[in-house]
Amino acid sequence: MNPISGPKALTDYILNQTAIKTKKSNLTLILQGILAGMYIAIGAVGSLKVSASFAAPGLGDFLGAVVFPVGIIAIIAMQAELYTSNCMIMTSVYAGKSKIKQIIKILSLVVFANLLGAIVASALTVTSGLFSETAVNLLIDKAIYKVNLPVGQLFASAVFCNIIVCTGVCLAYGSKDEIVKIITLWLAITVFVLSGTEHVVANMYYLFAAKFYGGALSAKGIIYNLFISGIGNFIGGGVVVASANYLLAYKTQGQG
Repeated sequence: MNPISGPKALTDYILNQTAIKTKKSNLTLILQGILAGMYIAIGAVGSLKVSASFAAPGLGDFLGAVVFPVGIIAIIAMQAELYTSNCMIMTSVYAGKSKIKQIIKILSLVVFANLLGAIVASALTVTSGLFSETAVNLLIDKAIYKVNLPVGQLFASAVFCNIIVCTGVCLAYGSKDEIVKIITLWLAITVFVLSGTEHVVANMYYLFAAKFYGGALSAKGIIYNLFISGIGNFIGGGVVVASANYLLAYKTQGQG
């Protein structure tokens, strides 16, 4: 990725990337989406194992948050397709370069593929016996908390989550070299994990892994969390971040 700076350069880059995505086959989007779901799960696995290794919850949470970003760094480096950051392709709709149904189709394929990747990773986690009893209990407690969040709180948390995540991705897009790109993204995603906000793809892994471990989660509860967090993530990335960058890039400068 070439270094970019400022809202216009960032918006032009996202528009260019969107044009590339629209030319990808459905199979390519699905395969890259499955990988992204698994990469996020890998970060979550590391985070849970580290968090469960410390008796002091605060220290465990912090160190777990520091480990988690490896998943999204892999997504950026390997150019996999993640629903949350992909929400910014809504920029192409605002610019009049894509139709909304085309963008929704891409996002639908990607989120479905992310779900497949997360479910596969969840099954592998359980069958391979990766987690200690402490880690399993931590996972199940986290999942039960998520499916019982009030709808308003869940939605607001998901909106804020993708504002944080997409801001980190934008910082990575604008970095001049790979080391700076990794550091900026690492810091931003660490903040997201520490915030405890709701990321639909991470939740796919947490909820299904907890369910496979025997956690008391219903299908209704899982669907509730994923649906609301998915909509909230879309608003945060596809409406708040994408529209603000587009307006700053063009409309406030009298262009377009």
